[in-house]
Amino acid sequence: MHTLPLNSSLLVSRRAALEKMVLAVACSGLWCTVRTQEPSPITIYFYSPETNVNNFSVLKGEFDTLLAPLGGHRFQPFSDRDTFESRIAAGARGLFLLSSWHYSQIAGRYALDPLLIGHTRGKAVQKHHLFSQTSNLADLRGQKIATAGSRDFALNLLNDILPGQQELIATWNLLVVPKDIDALMAVGFGAARAAIATENGAEKLAKLNQKQRENLKQIGSGRESLLPVLAAPRNSGSDVKAIAKLFSSMDSAPEGKSRLQLLGLEAMRELSAEQNERLTR
Repeated sequence: MHTLPLNSSLLVSRRAALEKMVLAVACSGLWCTVRTQEPSPITIYFYSPETNVNNFSVLKGEFDTLLAPLGGHRFQPFSDRDTFESRIAAGARGLFLLSSWHYSQIAGRYALDPLLIGHTRGKAVQKHHLFSQTSNLADLRGQKIATAGSRDFALNLLNDILPGQQELIATWNLLVVPKDIDALMAVGFGAARAAIATENGAEKLAKLNQKQRENLKQIGSGRESLLPVLAAPRNSGSDVKAIAKLFSSMDSAPEGKSRLQLLGLEAMRELSAEQNERLTR
């Protein structure tokens, strides 16, 4: 009787064990359904101007490990907005995970339908603030302002947070960091004079370093904005939408939760009619 070499047997065994683990933690019956139907592979494309991801290989590896056993699906993050949008323009078959701010900008140019919206702390909205150790805006002239967002996104936020202060904002140098909490800590360590961050980022800093948080003053607040959305090209097939449903159940298992946290989210849910309308105002 023919037997596999030891190394091949180990590889087969390990792969089988991985598939069993993924199926065992399948967040709901949806995950098992997706695996059983054996759909052709789907790519989830990701780009966000709100965060400066500094390790795409880790992000991709974590999501690929979760998605690949369910049908060969893969996660493709981008650091460049134009390259990301070129996939949409080319009619790439897949799903697109992007910030709501970005979605609103391109909704009129591309036939995309938002399927899910991110949630943190039970809400689908967030608010950005400007934090500093000084409450006097004049002290910030010509200083560094830390942000986790792209330059365009940060300037858009600053004009919302400080209306009428465009001349002052033009004197600032932006220091781009990976996450909100890094922006806040940059102020505490003297690398920046102020930071743009969400309430969630400020809460994380308070848990990590209460003294640093207490030293920061909230000197401006923006309007509430929607969290990122998962969108599909219009008229996508049921197999694409089935993977979107997988994302909606991801928070019900530890393995799914940990992946969502890499994106700064706690869950993804279907959009309400009001949220859908708000995206395209």
